[in-house]
Amino acid sequence: MKKYSYLSAGFLLIAAITLGAYLSTPFLPGIGTALIALAAGLIIRQFIENFKGFLPGVIFTEKYVLETAIIFLGFGLELSRVKMLGAETAIIVTMSFIVLLAAAVLLNRLFREKGKLFWLLGAGSAICGSAAIGATAPIVKAKEEETGISLAVINLLGLVGMILLPLMGSALGWEAREIGILLGGILQSMGHVVGAAYAMGDDIGQLAVVVKMARIAFLFPFLLVVYFLFKKENASTKTKFPIFILFFGLAVIISQINWVPVSITSPLASFGEIMLNFAMAAIGLKINLKSLIRISGKAIYSGSIIFIVQILFFGLGILFFITS
Repeated sequence: MKKYSYLSAGFLLIAAITLGAYLSTPFLPGIGTALIALAAGLIIRQFIENFKGFLPGVIFTEKYVLETAIIFLGFGLELSRVKMLGAETAIIVTMSFIVLLAAAVLLNRLFREKGKLFWLLGAGSAICGSAAIGATAPIVKAKEEETGISLAVINLLGLVGMILLPLMGSALGWEAREIGILLGGILQSMGHVVGAAYAMGDDIGQLAVVVKMARIAFLFPFLLVVYFLFKKENASTKTKFPIFILFFGLAVIISQINWVPVSITSPLASFGEIMLNFAMAAIGLKINLKSLIRISGKAIYSGSIIFIVQILFFGLGILFFITS
């Protein structure tokens, strides 16, 4: 125990922040515990003058607890439900994934950005919000500021989408099927999807969740591709293959095996969500506020462009292939 006692101060601070985030969530509907924990960590960090005592625990949580969270989140991926989608919807989801990542890469070149901000924005938009950003960040060696602002922007756009997209679907006169596909195909996190879709009815909510599951299914192959794309860059820092990707894939496979009951995999996935909130608090505590402000405008602008591309692509896809 003495060996790890130097981590305790950071752990206790993160635990307090995460607990506060959980208690605050009911009073801040739609924001989500992860974003609250991130923001709280960022704010509290500005008031701590001597941070050295907390740093070991914060660094440990940011790396190892985050990776553990991603692994356990794999138990919540129900690929069997994706089979419910029709061929047209599956094609639109797949093409949207490719288009959004291409848009992120294009923006990266247009801005001549050397950082990893656009990879995080692309992953968060195309796949599953905070979880995708959290999983991608250690592979591409993103800075804490890039991770933090990406999380903030993606969650902000998710809140906008929760209001805008249901209005859009209703204005176009779409039925439950079209609206469910729209919400599940565009909204960034599962929390955004569930909150917006089930508010419009159970039939819309159930379909939206299935579409969202199809998007989340891209996370494992995406992480592998990103690793090999950045392999040369990571080799210069002697970075080993992130084993948590393989364990995440194993967790996904286990969750699909019929003899493993949901009563086991569901609590494991919930544990992953809790660990993710701890990791978000740690990321917030490591963010440099000046650097965050410097890249915030670019992140909001770029994230908004990706979001608009996503709405246009999915909206047109539904209009021409689903409603026709």
